[in-house]
Amino acid sequence: MIKTFVRYCKNFLCYCVAKNADKSRVRSGGGMVFTVVFIFFIFFSCQNNKNNTPSVTHNYESEKIVVNREIVRREHEDIELIAKRYGWNLTRTESGLYYQIIKSTNGAYPKGRNRVKIEGNIMLVNGKEIYNSKTDGVKEFTVDQSDEPVGLHELVKRMRIGEKANAIIPSHLAYGTSGSGNDVPPAASLIYKIELTSIK
Repeated sequence: MIKTFVRYCKNFLCYCVAKNADKSRVRSGGGMVFTVVFIFFIFFSCQNNKNNTPSVTHNYESEKIVVNREIVRREHEDIELIAKRYGWNLTRTESGLYYQIIKSTNGAYPKGRNRVKIEGNIMLVNGKEIYNSKTDGVKEFTVDQSDEPVGLHELVKRMRIGEKANAIIPSHLAYGTSGSGNDVPPAASLIYKIELTSIK
């Protein structure tokens, strides 16, 4: 399409030179030539940007996917080591949550929009405690609606009331690459040792 347009411009330039011999007509023809060249410049720039932009976006998205996969891979290796260190026999869900029910009951499971309460503690993989119900109070939230980590919502929905569980929530199910304030650094997995004490 561009080649056709260039050919048209060349033919038009030749036409202007041949038909505008006197100065006044040359000036008029020159204005037309300038207009055509200007339009050609704008057209070519737009086509160039149109062709380049998707490539840049595609490269950025591809690199982002590669980085995220590498983070998930490394976290998986770290979680396997942590589980061995604690002697936990964890089950891995399709989303990437690792958990183990250590006290079972015959109680009900919570559902979306249920108000639940949990007790226990939450730690970073280095052992730093960031929550303890004995000192920070019972944690209460609405399933699937609060701003608690996605992995915690999935975990409590797999627990019956009165059950206790150990779990490791990888960063993509926790606070991601941004972290949370001063307590949770970027790309941090979280260790949960909790009991589901109430469902409303």
